[in-house]
Amino acid sequence: MKYPPQIIDQLKARLNILDEVRKVVPAMKKKGRYWWGNCPFHSEKSPSFHVRDEQGSYYCFGCGASGDVLKFVQETQGGTFGDVVERLAKQVGLKLPEKTPENPAARAAHTDGLKALERAAIFFQRCLHSPEGASGLRYLENRQLSPETMSEFGLGFAPESFSATKDALLSEGFRPETLRAAGLTVESTKGRGDYDRFRGRVMFPIHNGRGEAVGFGGRVMDKSEPKYLNTADTAWFNKSYLLYNLHRARPHVKTSGAPVLVEGYMDVIALWQAGLKTAVAPLGTAVTSEQLRMLWQQHPCPLVCLDGDAAGRTAATRAALRACETLEPGHSLGFVFLPHGEDPDSLVRKDGLGALRTLMANPVPLEQVLWQHISAGLDLATADGKAAAEAALAELLRTITNATVRRAYAQSLKDKLWQGTRTGKTFTKKPTDFGAAPAQAPLDYGKTLQGDSALRFLLALVCRWPNIVGHVDELIGELPLPPGPLTDLARHLMRVHARATPDHVTALADLLDGPHAAIVDDILASSGVRSLPDDTDALALFQNQFGIWQDRKHHQQRRTETLRTMKWFDPLAWNDFKALNDNSPPDPTSPLTGGGRRPI
Repeated sequence: MKYPPQIIDQLKARLNILDEVRKVVPAMKKKGRYWWGNCPFHSEKSPSFHVRDEQGSYYCFGCGASGDVLKFVQETQGGTFGDVVERLAKQVGLKLPEKTPENPAARAAHTDGLKALERAAIFFQRCLHSPEGASGLRYLENRQLSPETMSEFGLGFAPESFSATKDALLSEGFRPETLRAAGLTVESTKGRGDYDRFRGRVMFPIHNGRGEAVGFGGRVMDKSEPKYLNTADTAWFNKSYLLYNLHRARPHVKTSGAPVLVEGYMDVIALWQAGLKTAVAPLGTAVTSEQLRMLWQQHPCPLVCLDGDAAGRTAATRAALRACETLEPGHSLGFVFLPHGEDPDSLVRKDGLGALRTLMANPVPLEQVLWQHISAGLDLATADGKAAAEAALAELLRTITNATVRRAYAQSLKDKLWQGTRTGKTFTKKPTDFGAAPAQAPLDYGKTLQGDSALRFLLALVCRWPNIVGHVDELIGELPLPPGPLTDLARHLMRVHARATPDHVTALADLLDGPHAAIVDDILASSGVRSLPDDTDALALFQNQFGIWQDRKHHQQRRTETLRTMKWFDPLAWNDFKALNDNSPPDPTSPLTGGGRRPI
């Protein structure tokens, strides 16, 4: 039997290739990003077989064997492809469709549906740039999306018409039943024939893991409900097994870090345009176990960054609880809580991508979110509060199916409970008020960004004039860059320089074409370095600014030490402290950086 592609995708999403490989090669060891072991397909003394668990694939450098989890099981355990699918589906509890003989007509109908969805996406794009799509185009432009971004995501507009989409596709030879099956039309209950499902909406094509358009999300232009309308479940579209933008984000996860789960289509698109290419979104519903498995296939600790309101924080709690059902050793989630009233789109447009990256550098661990859920509103100093917390903890632990993970979380959360009862701490916060790390307070992230302007300026100088890196490499190593993209960029600069090849300067000059291009472009603009004359003595400027930065650092250290140790009743100590405050050196980049710069 030939199973539909979406069934195979769902099965792969539930499987962990490393678990299947370990049944055959138990001595797999992690080196770098991959797991290595002796190849099961040929004899070898040193491991040349490796598993890329985030990609769900394996490869042997010795014999060339490669494939996905289904092929591995088939090659090592035998049986037909159908036998393997049935065996693994039973193993993970996936219900397969009833067995039917392979039908060429059904296969052709499936192909026709994909073609209809592809042509519908093109029709919507054309409508966006026609007079009838003016309201949709105006909406997207008001959201500050560039034409290039609209084109990249295939954004379009469904005309406010009973049958415009249907008529356009019928004129291309598609049958009415194909359009109905693909979710593009709906059968009228009043005997008026099929009508368009999407009308008067901005259209967002939704793709499967292979990059094929399988459905749409549509945003209405007036105040009617629902605000967002998705394709109904079809043979191609199942919202529980899809993540918006995953097919684009996947290659960037390899070079740019963890995938970031945000709430909606516009958050994903705004972050992409700003330079963060790893954002994905569920399709208007709560995060499902299958979607979490898809994220863990890409990275062991994806980030969850939902809107900074009560609904967003409630959704984050639900995601944390849902994760408990499928947690495995080595997997977790990090949570980024935005200032109240902000979403990723609004935050980036207001304060720049650097504001979000600063929050992402200090995510709240999964266990902390679970603890806040357990202890919310309870006074652990009382017997009732302690009993309620213990009951909530026991209920939570029952949902963690993996025994190893359950033991680890039981120990960690019980420790938190013991500390709470020992200190008599009262938890009066609401379940969705997480008390995030200080860096996530609404006012703190801006100060953090503004405070490292001197460091960004020095790094931007090296990016603009990479030929000086050999003269300042030791100084770069002293810069206390914040964790995240700036540190990654500095390490990249040092690695390229360390190669000492004749073309290393050329390689540095190509930064704008590499994986750090967005960060380089941002710091060149935000620091003011891009506007410096080409004949600037970059080395002398770097050394001068580095000296000023060092003076500021030492001055601040003296001020902090004086503040910590001074005796406030001692007039001499007070005078010393006042002198340090009054004589603080200016920000060395202030003449070069405008007040309206966008922080990195």
